[in-house]
Amino acid sequence: MKTKKAMLRITAIVILIFFCLSGGMVVADNDRDNIVVIVDNQNVSFEEPPVNNQGTIMVPMRAIFEALHASVTWSDEDHKVTAEKEGVVVQLIPGSPFALINERAIVLSSSSYVSNGSTMVPIRFISESLGASVSWSSADQSVTIKTMTSNVNTGHHAMGTLPQNNTPASATFVPDGLTIQFVPSQNAETLEAKAKSLEKLLGDRLGIPVKMTVSNSYPNVIQAMATKKVDISFLPPSQYVYAHDNLKVADVLMQALRYGVDPFTGKPTQKLVDFYQSMIVVKADSPIWNIEDLRGKTIGWQGVTSAAGYVYPGLVLRNSGINPVKDVEGKMFQGHDRAIVGLLKGQVDAAAVFQDVRSLMLRDFPDLMKDTRILAFSDKIPNDTIAVRSDMDSEWRKKIQDAFVSLGNDPVGKKTIQDVFAHQGYTLSEDNKFEIVREALSSISED
Repeated sequence: MKTKKAMLRITAIVILIFFCLSGGMVVADNDRDNIVVIVDNQNVSFEEPPVNNQGTIMVPMRAIFEALHASVTWSDEDHKVTAEKEGVVVQLIPGSPFALINERAIVLSSSSYVSNGSTMVPIRFISESLGASVSWSSADQSVTIKTMTSNVNTGHHAMGTLPQNNTPASATFVPDGLTIQFVPSQNAETLEAKAKSLEKLLGDRLGIPVKMTVSNSYPNVIQAMATKKVDISFLPPSQYVYAHDNLKVADVLMQALRYGVDPFTGKPTQKLVDFYQSMIVVKADSPIWNIEDLRGKTIGWQGVTSAAGYVYPGLVLRNSGINPVKDVEGKMFQGHDRAIVGLLKGQVDAAAVFQDVRSLMLRDFPDLMKDTRILAFSDKIPNDTIAVRSDMDSEWRKKIQDAFVSLGNDPVGKKTIQDVFAHQGYTLSEDNKFEIVREALSSISED
């Protein structure tokens, strides 16, 4: 009898628990995110409903791209989703924390993922990447998007000639010979000998004598341009900006090309680009998940003049309201690989390095990609420039551009510029690509 009563009690408890849980589940179902998405005053319908993933609104990819009038393609080869609108190309891989906007790597606030056959993507990132404005109303759980075609800006002109306003009206110098100067990154005597062959290659293309000379510093190169002793120079971005803005003695014609880096794998791509990026890396198990979390932490820097190891990652911090001098503790390393080793040893909480230095360290640290995590990428950092004196005639600017492009397309010429400058070729450029440099230099001056 007692056993029977005990069984009845157990049964009653189980039933009670069941109804409690069922009620809880019904409430949870009723409280699902009922998020409304409005694009240009039109409600967007989705097969898979939008989800609020810890503050990031995720929506089905194809529907939002189509609502924003972007074309979408899928690659079976590398599992990449590519959306394009008016020259802006956005690429994602479902499950990856990264995305690309016109080859620039971005760390997403929430990784894309597949739900019931739909690839879910962060709506703010997608919309703003394609030039739209986004606002969120927590009161009525709605996302309002306004597309603005004028906001879509690739920052690139057609690769034919530079814009007319890039050549000042006072540019009337017509050379009967050209002097080119550069600062060697290797043994000066060795490079000067190699540069002799470059003189002939350029002279043959331009039809006038070309003389290559070596300097021991960029200030000396700029001074030589100011006194008209040098006609063309190879200048790093910050030195170009100083020569152009402060002294008015140089205009950019071209930029060096190097192979890009695939953020999804960390390996070099086969695509030549005119920029590179820096990145801030943490340990894979680090509690640091965003830039704001770096406040009060220790960061491994390179020297204060290092573009990828200090200047541009420092700008990333500043743009998030963190002073890279006052709000974090800096530890200097001589070498980007050493900063990563310092991170692994616990000497720092994060390391600022060029993208992706880790791929060069895999022989000694085979699990490095798993043991570390990319927290953020910098903006595009322009590659080195080919700059001409500011009074160079516009027709000769075009001839010089054509000559350097021809070098990169010729096997002998390409081998020569690889030996002398470690460049893979050249592409036309313009001054507005260096706004990020001006912003970075201004940021440094505030410290």
